[in-house]
Amino acid sequence: MRTLERSRTILHSAERLKADILERLHEESVIGLDALVETLPDYSWNQVFHAVDELARTGGIVLRRHGYDYTLFSTAYPA
Repeated sequence: MRTLERSRTILHSAERLKADILERLHEESVIGLDALVETLPDYSWNQVFHAVDELARTGGIVLRRHGYDYTLFSTAYPA
């Protein structure tokens, strides 16, 4: 049973992180990945990148790579 509870906690945490990312993009429309990571000190770079990747793959955000830098765009941001 503890494994199930831990899985639910991790899932809730991942969903909370995605909601935090979307909220940040709602406020700013465009943000660099490194700047986003700095605004989410409770999460590791890997956790943030994984959530960003999932959001990009499902169409929740637009993710663009420029050299070694990644930029996130709100889907409401005019292209």
